[in-house]
Amino acid sequence: MKAKNFGMLLLAGLFAFGLQSCDDDDDHITAPAELVAAFAEVFPNVDANAVRWEMDYQYGETYYEAEFWENRLEKSAWFTQAYEWVMTETDHEPPFSDVPQAVIDAAKAQYPDHYLDDIDYIETPTEAYYRVEMEQFDRDVYLNILADGTVLQ
Repeated sequence: MKAKNFGMLLLAGLFAFGLQSCDDDDDHITAPAELVAAFAEVFPNVDANAVRWEMDYQYGETYYEAEFWENRLEKSAWFTQAYEWVMTETDHEPPFSDVPQAVIDAAKAQYPDHYLDDIDYIETPTEAYYRVEMEQFDRDVYLNILADGTVLQ
């Protein structure tokens, strides 16, 4: 009897998980023509039809977020409500071979007892740096590091 109840509970959990993952599709929006034009200006080599748009709320502001792939890298670009580009985040995957070795060395020097968990390249109109996530057990530490290995404070 217990095995039957466990099986039903497991099935219900999987069903609920499946429904939850469907909710993500509801967050997508159709981008206004002005936004698509602004995106194309910043990313002329990306097919605008392959971009997934969402609204994102950060620091009390509302942004348009474009999720897309460029040069086999997953990216997110943020635009203001006035269609101005704010930031692009490029996700780098292990083994991080496309990240400058100086960045990896600087992160490991700062936290030698942690391991590299995630590296994102952040570009804004005024700066560009790598955001490195170092992890040890359940403790995450984030470092902002320039391509030459300089750790930003």
